[in-house]
Amino acid sequence: MTPPPTTSSLTAATTPRRPWIALILLGVPVLLALLGPPVAGDDAPRHDALPSQPPGAGHLLGTDVLGRDVLALVLRGGASVVGSSLAALAVGAALGIPLGLLAAGPRRQLDETVMRTMDLLLAFPGLLVLMTLAATGHRDWFWLVTVAGVLQVPAVARLVRGAALAPGSRSVVEALRMQGHGWAYIHLRHLARELAAPLATDAGGRFSLVLYLLASANFLGLGLPASSPDWAVLIERNSDALFTQPAAVLVPAGLLTALCVGGNLLVDHALARQRRRP
Repeated sequence: MTPPPTTSSLTAATTPRRPWIALILLGVPVLLALLGPPVAGDDAPRHDALPSQPPGAGHLLGTDVLGRDVLALVLRGGASVVGSSLAALAVGAALGIPLGLLAAGPRRQLDETVMRTMDLLLAFPGLLVLMTLAATGHRDWFWLVTVAGVLQVPAVARLVRGAALAPGSRSVVEALRMQGHGWAYIHLRHLARELAAPLATDAGGRFSLVLYLLASANFLGLGLPASSPDWAVLIERNSDALFTQPAAVLVPAGLLTALCVGGNLLVDHALARQRRRP
């Protein structure tokens, strides 16, 4: 009889053995976001360029519905995608980490107040909030990133609270408190080191969620203006010309997919390596 697989063999079997695939999928759109704008050139419509032209001489990826060069737009559009997602993650962490630490403190009433407020915030669908803001005229980059970041606060705060309330963390915190150490020393020096790993792992997966929310908002016209080279905006603007000029839709869609899938694969690989550690 064949012996049942051990935990180590199961982990090895499910571990991504080729992290370079994730690095390539994630690295290509990130490099385009970083290096693309300086080399993109002018993306303004040319007088001799027809709209929705297929790839050809002078336009390697063709033109969009406004007659702009798709390659230049793709090179410029990654900066807003990556920058907006990272900025929203930063907003969520800047608000969620302190709230989670406050909830994990010794005051039970404060814990209840913070957590019930987070529960209330969780009840609001992200796209519905963005639609409401767009209807009131708040549809620029600042509001888009701020709202997307605030919507991540409950999950970040719950993660921080749970890690800070873990038995191992609580025993050390109580010992440090009995030794006379203050709140800043305990939370900013000790707990910060304990929370670094789970927060980094969560940020990798949460990046895809934020990217999906922002891309959906831009695709629905709730965020950036229609003239923006953002990849999601390009997909929405050129969706009617999918069959006549597919490159204007498939290239930015492929880059968004690669960014999301590459980030998820890299997080899975990091988690698998962490599970293998003794």
